Amino acid sequence: MNRLKKTLQLLLAGIAALQLTACSKTVQWEEEVPLNTGEVIWVKRSVEYVLQGGAGNPLDMAYRPERNQAIEFTWNGKNYRYEGDARIILLAISPQKKPVLVARAADNSWKSVHHYPCTIPFYVQLVPDDAGRSWTWPPAIEPWLYGLPHNLLRSRHKPEEMRKRYSEQQRNEEDAAGSSQTPSQGRIDPNYTSDHCKPKEK
Repeated sequence: MNRLKKTLQLLLAGIAALQLTACSKTVQWEEEVPLNTGEVIWVKRSVEYVLQGGAGNPLDMAYRPERNQAIEFTWNGKNYRYEGDARIILLAISPQKKPVLVARAADNSWKSVHHYPCTIPFYVQLVPDDAGRSWTWPPAIEPWLYGLPHNLLRSRHKPEEMRKRYSEQQRNEEDAAGSSQTPSQGRIDPNYTSDHCKPKEK
């Protein structure tokens, strides 16, 4: 009886694991990234897609990207990896010769989740530790970032429609419409603010 019970438990655990696997997909790709130093590197990226209903229609089931994403790259002989919920649009090299990542603080509810203060411009700058694995951020981005164009893919499609590799030209074509409609996504705008920071009307 105990053997049958144990077999049944293992079978149920296997079915649950299979269902969980079937409800998510990890999409990975590489991007050609021109840096502000004039160098060009290839960056590895991954996003988890989960089977879920639409925001306005729970019955509209489809694979949709999760907030968290991973970015991995090698620069100056050192490997760096970021995994988190900032929707990164820019990878740049600082005057101190350190790579930094930049995201709009309003995207993915980053401001509210991390209690980030309202700043102008309303971006967050992520700075790696010496190991290149843990990232922190100053209270505002540094002025040397102002005006730099985005160099990381923002667009997301169905898992089967995502390419395995994106050249610089392909990425720019994918993101052209978004950059035109929302300039603060296409370039670091020193005057960019957000509705998230406007005082609420009484």
